[in-house]
Amino acid sequence: MKKKTLTLGLVVLLILSMMLSACAPQQQAPVDQPTPAQEKVVKISLDNEPPDIDPQVGTDLMSIMVGGHVLEGLVRVYDSKVQPGMAEKWEISEDALTYTFHLRDAKWSDGVAVKAQDFEYSILRLLDPKTAAGYAEVMGFYIKNAEKYFKGEITDKSLVGVKATDEKTLVITLENPTGYFIRLLGFMCFLPSREDIVAKNGETFAADPDKMVYNGPYTLKEWKHEEGLTLVKNPNYWDKDKVKADVLDLPIIIEPKTSINMFETEELFASAIPEDMLDTYVQNGKAKFMPNGGLYWLQFNLGSKTNNKVLNNLNFRKAISYAIDREAIMKAVIKKGDPATRYVPSNIMGLNDKFSKENPLDAISIKADQAKAKEYFEKALKELNLTADKFPTIKLLGADTTAARQYCEAVQDAILKNIGVKLELVNVPSKQRLQLVNQRDYEMVYANWFPDYDDPMTYLDIWVTGGGFNRSDYSNAKYDAAIKDAKAATDEKVRQQKMFEAEQLLLEDMPVIPSHWGAYAYVQSDKIVNYVRSLVGSDPDLTYVDLK
Repeated sequence: MKKKTLTLGLVVLLILSMMLSACAPQQQAPVDQPTPAQEKVVKISLDNEPPDIDPQVGTDLMSIMVGGHVLEGLVRVYDSKVQPGMAEKWEISEDALTYTFHLRDAKWSDGVAVKAQDFEYSILRLLDPKTAAGYAEVMGFYIKNAEKYFKGEITDKSLVGVKATDEKTLVITLENPTGYFIRLLGFMCFLPSREDIVAKNGETFAADPDKMVYNGPYTLKEWKHEEGLTLVKNPNYWDKDKVKADVLDLPIIIEPKTSINMFETEELFASAIPEDMLDTYVQNGKAKFMPNGGLYWLQFNLGSKTNNKVLNNLNFRKAISYAIDREAIMKAVIKKGDPATRYVPSNIMGLNDKFSKENPLDAISIKADQAKAKEYFEKALKELNLTADKFPTIKLLGADTTAARQYCEAVQDAILKNIGVKLELVNVPSKQRLQLVNQRDYEMVYANWFPDYDDPMTYLDIWVTGGGFNRSDYSNAKYDAAIKDAKAATDEKVRQQKMFEAEQLLLEDMPVIPSHWGAYAYVQSDKIVNYVRSLVGSDPDLTYVDLK
């Protein structure tokens, strides 16, 4: 009995103790030792090493993607919409020539204030011929006296239409009214560099995380070249409260199958779909598609030191175009997007509707036409004073990705079958391919162009004589005049007409042979939101990406 009574007493005491404990206030963690929240890490792969994230020099898609996350221009183009960036507001003069930007209070990643002088310096740096910026002409020449400064016709920087009137005010004056100019300012080449950091690092500027400073939503924490990059949320970014991800983990994964396997094992939140797996993902309903505005083409080096006469022969280039079965290649190899029937892609805006609808043109057959291919090839042989058996082998340069290799092989087979010309395939890493093209060390190349802004001009003005991106060395005075007239036009209908004239001239001369218009086929995890695929600018745009 005694033992039982004691046990019961202990039970009563235990219950009372638990009740008192439950009623008592809980001890709080010290304010200076908060429980750390779990970091939000978003892991998305890049398919190539960014060659150069120097904002005035970088030109490729990977550099543009990274640059758009660690830097911010006067405006930010997000999900195809222009938003205030470093400029919180701006005014445009009645004659549409003068833009006055008012900068917000913002800081660089090292705590230094972002100033209007940073943008004045960066734009002048873009236009300085010593910078050798590829986008100086196609983006910068809208600014008053920019072309003259770039070409050395004037040396006084103060004559160029960009001026910081104080630390918070930047004034940009244009040569001609340009309705889409405000959209251009969100592009890579107009993102800011800081003069003291550029001077300090010289040729190594932007080559590593510690070789630049950042004013965008993220900063570059780590860059293991050829392996991956790590971006972290920028605590000094003016809009940091809307940035939800703490870390952007961007491994470099060249092979799509490796990427898709990592997605399936939940190591990545999104992935491109390999061409040979696309049908499977379409059938299971996971595939997503987005026309990306990409124009893929075969480009000829008209200034080639070897086979120059052959590559410069228009009938030979036409024979190549007719020998290619774009529809068959799309079905067998590319599997997304559409065969190109003209140069400007069908999803690019015109005056009030798509440019292609307002200016209809079916200049290219999507199926191979062997009879016409042979007809033009025979004309070329006569003009070149060659016989088919003596016709030289042409080198076709392409990237070393699976998709590029398969495309080049399909073109190689089609041309050999339809006109008997042999192509030697040269597939190299994308960075090397770009270097070879820049150095004009190629004969033919499988290349592409993606829009910098939603307007036909982004595809057309690259082919003016001597243009920075005219790596074909194509030249036609009538074409140059059409582009010049389009840029000078104050009447939008006239501008559209001149661009259409330029497109037709380009298709007649064929320095490039349009192949297809691209689309992204990808999968995306249900665990992420605000994963934005973008026609222009950073793609994907992870500025406001978040995890559920």
